[in-house]
Amino acid sequence: MGAAEALDARIREIIGEMCPLGARTVRDSDRLSDDLGYDSVAFLELALALEAEFELEAIDEDEAGELATVADIETLVRRLCGVAAE
Repeated sequence: MGAAEALDARIREIIGEMCPLGARTVRDSDRLSDDLGYDSVAFLELALALEAEFELEAIDEDEAGELATVADIETLVRRLCGVAAE
């Protein structure tokens, strides 16, 4: 398992654990709001958890507003961590 693959797996694990609809396994194609039930408060909690887990700077609000799917979050966190997609 490469670095990007391991990072994506951990991101999906966190998103699934924090899912407002109950813990579940998530796919990169899952939509945060429509499929997983994330609202603005739950998304903020998720952003804070990801920032803490991966020691990231605060995620920019404009950037966060464009995140619709699990894959979008994976791409952002990989970029912020400096991990290239495989």
